[in-house]
Amino acid sequence: MSNSQEAVFLRGRSVELMPLGAADVSQVYLEWLNDKDVLRYRGPKSFPTTMAQLKDWVAGLPARGDLVLAIRVGGERKHIGNISLNDISWGHRSADLAIMIGAKDVWGHGYGADAIATLTTHAFRTMGLHRLSAQSPNPGFNAAVKKLGWRHEGTRREAFLLDGEFADVDCWGILAREWQAAGAAESGPRA
Repeated sequence: MSNSQEAVFLRGRSVELMPLGAADVSQVYLEWLNDKDVLRYRGPKSFPTTMAQLKDWVAGLPARGDLVLAIRVGGERKHIGNISLNDISWGHRSADLAIMIGAKDVWGHGYGADAIATLTTHAFRTMGLHRLSAQSPNPGFNAAVKKLGWRHEGTRREAFLLDGEFADVDCWGILAREWQAAGAAESGPRA
């Protein structure tokens, strides 16, 4: 099934989120995983990632139990990145959120914030989670979650090596009741 025919899993204001699958494995996606700018805030990495490694990683997603979604925009449903809920604990009703916008031409257009809002709403409203957390040294991510009402829960001082210097990592969290009280749930899924 082509990407333009896939059913939308979640729809935000400007993004569509769809389960990441074999059809998403592409040369463009591989280039993101080998682009130091794209991966700048994702931690130390051995370059390069190969097509075989990417295919194996995507094929192994169902066994890991994480929710990994392709972020798509526009009429052509261009794949611009991924967003995920990782380390989902059904017992504690919590998960960690992570995002990567690989298409550098759309950086700063608000797609990441829309994807975060959409998945946050889904996590609380549909999945029944109680808490989401995230951590990042990325100023853009940190500004987006702060604007969405996530709470700064602490700083891991000098925990990330960035351009040869140690940088702080901001830790964020949000509870279902905080998301609902902030009215942020209204910015969530449309489908």
